[in-house]
Amino acid sequence: MSETNIEPIERRQFFRIDMEGELVNVTWRDADGQAHKVKCICADFSKGGLRIEYDYPIAVGTVVDFKFQEDHPESRTLQAKVIRCIETKDAIYSIGFQMT
Repeated sequence: MSETNIEPIERRQFFRIDMEGELVNVTWRDADGQAHKVKCICADFSKGGLRIEYDYPIAVGTVVDFKFQEDHPESRTLQAKVIRCIETKDAIYSIGFQMT
């Protein structure tokens, strides 16, 4: 997948936290309006965004909701937009998000 008219992001602007493969719940609607809810690996997280690893691509520009530790009573939902989606050599997608 490719990037489309997304304002350039300085990826090193914020301190990134290695999430050590923590699972995160991700929900979104695709271009056809189909709802998706999956658990996937959060690779890293910062004030400006996060990166997940997932088996399928998510289109650039898609707005998604994230929830860490969904069962925890103080868990909050965060919203972000896909800014890049790159297929890795292992047929897994590295998907970068900017917090909204």
